[in-house]
Amino acid sequence: MKKIIIICILLTQFVYATDSYFYKDGKATLLTPLVSIERNFKNIDYYQNERGIVLGVKDTLLLKFQKKENLQNYLNEFNLTLVKTLGENLYLLKTTDKNLTINISNRLSEKEGVKYAHPDFIKKSLKR
Repeated sequence: MKKIIIICILLTQFVYATDSYFYKDGKATLLTPLVSIERNFKNIDYYQNERGIVLGVKDTLLLKFQKKENLQNYLNEFNLTLVKTLGENLYLLKTTDKNLTINISNRLSEKEGVKYAHPDFIKKSLKR
């Protein structure tokens, strides 16, 4: 019975597994999911980065190309929607599911011609 429970737990974790990192300056930065945070907004997942900063992730990401690229190809490949053009070759994109945001931004970061792609992180503002 114990073996069956352990197998079920492992399978559940595998099915719901998402990337626990994002790319910053071409290097993987670890993220630790936080489950103890009071969730005022159900459409935001919270993580803590390596420096202890709490980051919120929703269903949007930032994508910047190194040079002019055909954005529509990326929108089609990853089932994304253009929310807004923020600058030259810089876009705010929306995923179909917030649980895919980190994974999709990582896959985009690995593409040739992409300068960077990462979730549109929400950070708590600090008073000075």
